[in-house]
Amino acid sequence: MILRHFTHRRHLKAIVTRGGLSVKDTAEPYLQFEFNPSSDHLKETFHRLQHVADIPWDETDTITLDFDFVKMQAADIDVLEQVEPFQGKIASVSANGPVRFVKNFLSLGYLTEESREQLSEYY
Repeated sequence: MILRHFTHRRHLKAIVTRGGLSVKDTAEPYLQFEFNPSSDHLKETFHRLQHVADIPWDETDTITLDFDFVKMQAADIDVLEQVEPFQGKIASVSANGPVRFVKNFLSLGYLTEESREQLSEYY
């Protein structure tokens, strides 16, 4: 089982430098993840949710980071199924997997091996 996070490629350097994802880089109170996605639908359409005039974002800019949910559970990382609504919260769509949330910070140490390899292509 995985938790998939989506980000713009321009954020990768800061993520790698810090060693993880942080809410400090977002205007949102939680890190959002697609839980155990059954398809790449959200990956293929995420750029449409994020594109704004001052930050161009197309499908080639979207980077996915897959985290090992089982390892996170073993480490007692609190993964929330529901949180209070907030501006950037991704709405549930049947073509996408359910959304999960982590507050504050998530180490890259929980990345799947495939995501580690992908990240090493960039840094």
